[in-house]
Amino acid sequence: MSFTAVHPGRGRLDASLPDLGCGWAWEAVHRVRPPVLMACPECGHGMHAKVSSRGLRFFAHAPGAPTCTLAEESMAHHLLKLELAQAARGAGWLAELEVSGPDGRWRADVLASTASGRRVALEAQLASITADEIRARTERMSASSVRACWFSDRSRIPWLGAVPSVRLARQDGGLVVVEPMARFTGTHWSPEPSIPLAQFVDRLLTSRFISHAPRTPQRHMARPVTRLWAHPQCILAEAGKLRDEEKQQRAVQEEQERGERRGYARQEAQFAERTARADPDREALARHSARLPGIEQAIAQVAARYLGRIRVIVGWSVGDSRYACGVPLVNEHGSLLAVFDPLPQPGPCPAFLLDVDLPLIFPTEERRERFAQYRAVSERVREAGYSADPE
Repeated sequence: MSFTAVHPGRGRLDASLPDLGCGWAWEAVHRVRPPVLMACPECGHGMHAKVSSRGLRFFAHAPGAPTCTLAEESMAHHLLKLELAQAARGAGWLAELEVSGPDGRWRADVLASTASGRRVALEAQLASITADEIRARTERMSASSVRACWFSDRSRIPWLGAVPSVRLARQDGGLVVVEPMARFTGTHWSPEPSIPLAQFVDRLLTSRFISHAPRTPQRHMARPVTRLWAHPQCILAEAGKLRDEEKQQRAVQEEQERGERRGYARQEAQFAERTARADPDREALARHSARLPGIEQAIAQVAARYLGRIRVIVGWSVGDSRYACGVPLVNEHGSLLAVFDPLPQPGPCPAFLLDVDLPLIFPTEERRERFAQYRAVSERVREAGYSADPE
């Protein structure tokens, strides 16, 4: 049986439409003499109009028909196609049954379309099929700019979620979509309650349900799936959560990188101080630097940071270019604690001052502001070079 047939003059006839889709009444083709010439759109064999004992209108192949996929489809398959077509029409879309693609590589059970050219295939799939086969059929339709959604009422569907698809069940005499519909809770996907088939088709066609490949856990679902149906806001919420997680992970990684640079820079400073203390001339330079205006206050400020538990002195490595002409303040063991009054340079300040990440102390606010301007330039240069924020 089939819901469609082809007439030589009227073209395509659709038994599910009151006017057969061509302005003809059903009585014009049913039980008329002489019989109306009609052919199967699939195999080309002759057909005639029939009505089942329950009043279902359809077209049947004349005797001697060749093997035809339309003739081999079960009554359950045909009835599901009819319900899908009625749901699409109820949503305000044009719905045509048993439509083949222009190259014959695919045939849609129900092709829902709009005047603007949007096309969605609603596919009844009750027979066994592998996930690879159904993916291939979906891809062939997609190549013709036709989105496909597959419907089955089988309890065990091995391909559910491999393509945009749903499982149906009959409740209170009507078909409802059972799974896989879900909402994003902020941390994971949880199942949505069942809804009538017509309501689901309406949401599908109006993009209020979108087939989505979840990237966060699925909980309390009847089964985990590769693709589920979700509201666009839920998909955006999941994307926002993932962005926040990626941002946090990036911040942790950057902090680890900064920590490594701090460690290397402080080891470098300690080595420079040990080397300087082997040179007697450096001691005189350190004593001279200890008399610079404001340095006593700087030493007191650094000591206060450590609650006076350590002794702060001027390092012998004073004059090292890494300090941008500033004065290193160290503890008794030569570990760098701060740099006093580094000077703004014509170019970016030494990368060492950014890496070591220790207090920079200035005798006046004006000196601090001038240095901050040059340091900002350095940080932008490093950010472009390292693809990471050094602060």
